[in-house]
Amino acid sequence: VASCSRATVELRLESVLVVARAPATLPFLVEDAARSDAAIAESQATDRPFAAVGQDARLDYRWLDLRTPAAAAVVRLQAAVGRLFRDSMDAAEFVEIHSP
Repeated sequence: VASCSRATVELRLESVLVVARAPATLPFLVEDAARSDAAIAESQATDRPFAAVGQDARLDYRWLDLRTPAAAAVVRLQAAVGRLFRDSMDAAEFVEIHSP
């Protein structure tokens, strides 16, 4: 498949049903989760200390934690390793099989 995008389609909605509303605030900020422990510790002596994001909060809201630069880099690295492995197996004429 070369492409699946459509550029000339326009949708017109007649109604929208909201099943559940999202909270107005996030459980933590991505900037807070991206800070190092050292930066958080240094800020505790100032008049505006940084918030620390605990492991439980990171795991409960994994979808938000994955937006930190470190987590995004890990995901990209895993994807690159998987792609490299698949490319090498394709070059050796292996066939990838997906069982049901």
